[in-house]
Formats: sequence, C-alpha cells, structure tokens
Amino acid sequence: MVVLLKNIMKTIILKVDEKIPRELDLIQKSEGLGNRTSTFTFLIKYYFLTKQNSLDRSIVFMDRLLDKIDIPNLPSAKDQLKDL
Repeated sequence: MVVLLKNIMKTIILKVDEKIPRELDLIQKSEGLGNRTSTFTFLIKYYFLTKQNSLDRSIVFMDRLLDKIDIPNLPSAKDQLKDL
C-alpha cells in the first residue's frame, strides 16, 4: 500500500563550488542548526526576512533624512570639498 502525503519534501540537487558545503557547515554550527537542509532553509528564510522590501524601507528612511536637512543653509559643494 502506498500512502501519498500532501507535504512531500522535494529533493534539490545542486552542483556548487567545493567551499559552499564548508560554508554551510560553518553556518550550521554557528546557528545551532541540525543539518544542511535546515541550514539551507534558514538561509532562505533569513533572506526573505531581511531583504524583502528593504529597498522600499531604505527609500522611506532616506526621505525622512532629507526632510531634516536644511538645504538653503548647506555650503556649496566646492566649499564642502575644499579641505580634500
């Protein structure tokens, strides 16, 4: 009898530089992960948590900073660079 599960794990085979498995092992050890599969999953989740929408957040942050700059009172570019 064969039982089919909805959440069957897929196998991914990757050909990578020989240093990649060593780096995965280093991440696995430093993060206390169980195996390379959990390390790979961790890296994907980390990417989405840290990089997703980061450009949008950076733009909002830069807009806030620009609002705080008193542009009329800034020295000219030539004056700012004269000490270089």
